[in-house]
Amino acid sequence: MNIGRPTSSCVLMFVLLWSVLLLESNVIAAKKFFGKSRKQLSHFDKHVVATIQTIHGDTYNCVDFYKQPAFDHPLLKNRRFDYQLNSSLQGFKVRAAESDSFGSEPSDIWLNGKGCPIGTVPIRKTTKTDLLKDAAVTSNANSGVRVAVLRSTGDKRYRGAGMYTSVYNHDVQGNQYTSSRFKLNNGPDSIAVGWVVNPSLYHDTNTRLFIYTITKDVHCYNTYCPGFVVTNHEIPLDVVLSPVSRRGGPIYEIKFFIMKDHYSGDWVLMFGNHDKVLGFWPRDIFTGLAGFANYAEWGGEIYSPPGTVTPRMGSGCRPYGDPKLDGYARTITVVDENEKIDYDPADCKIYQNDRVHYGAIDKGNIGGTWNRLIEFGGNSLMYNPNLPYAC
Repeated sequence: MNIGRPTSSCVLMFVLLWSVLLLESNVIAAKKFFGKSRKQLSHFDKHVVATIQTIHGDTYNCVDFYKQPAFDHPLLKNRRFDYQLNSSLQGFKVRAAESDSFGSEPSDIWLNGKGCPIGTVPIRKTTKTDLLKDAAVTSNANSGVRVAVLRSTGDKRYRGAGMYTSVYNHDVQGNQYTSSRFKLNNGPDSIAVGWVVNPSLYHDTNTRLFIYTITKDVHCYNTYCPGFVVTNHEIPLDVVLSPVSRRGGPIYEIKFFIMKDHYSGDWVLMFGNHDKVLGFWPRDIFTGLAGFANYAEWGGEIYSPPGTVTPRMGSGCRPYGDPKLDGYARTITVVDENEKIDYDPADCKIYQNDRVHYGAIDKGNIGGTWNRLIEFGGNSLMYNPNLPYAC
């Protein structure tokens, strides 16, 4: 008799029991996910006032303002908002450049030339497959992410931040993406905005506006999870940005800005030279960002699954020192806790986590309408310091 040594039948029973428990937990997790998916999809299928298309062939549902996905968030169910945002931001303007590179009028976006009816907002028509893809995209391992950015250092208190950035389009495949964005953080919370080429998310290789939200409750792009409240009935969150730049010129750029509303404390997203409000993140959904942001970051980011050839960032080449040749973010701006706008934020440093393939240069405040400028970019080729212009 072998006391303390399990018999083969006991081992087999243990394995079978463990397998059953694991299967049951997976079934429960799957039920929760698809239950959540069905609930999310109901927002895209119910309360649709109209269905419209963009000039690039995207389909959007025009949904009643209070029936949009944001209000599925448990902390927003009983909140009421003035969707015209009659707030302190109505008179808020950030220094603009001489011209706006992108058309942001309804006639530049929609086949009907006018967007959604007033009182509704455009929500991209979404399928369960889209939600599955978004779940996969937002769970990417950090090991596959490369950044070349300017980061704030020290403990700051920001009410906002923004930038102008050159807009490019690159060949991105599979689960890869390439983007130029800035973000604000505090503790577990992060909000980001910029442009991205992401075929996993959009099923195409167009360059699009995007937002990305991280809290303890949500972690997703655009409106794929509740939280961000869309207010603009003319400009969708994931609009195609066109035309795009070519290395050496012509160069096209766009402006993004996030500002904490003085009265409500909500984080408001503005787009283009005319600071058109696209919507806001209610302070209710945050813990750290319920107050100020204490960290900001601007620059390029790419993702590629480990072991694969990485996509291009910025203009597609490492920075050469010329904004006609490099991807860039300019007029890098922060708003301090007293609502003072700073066009040359101090205590910021360049950070690159793959110096072999991607780089960034802080040009400092070069004056004029450009102010603080960083240049960034790269590709999967090994950097050759003797050929900085070649790509």
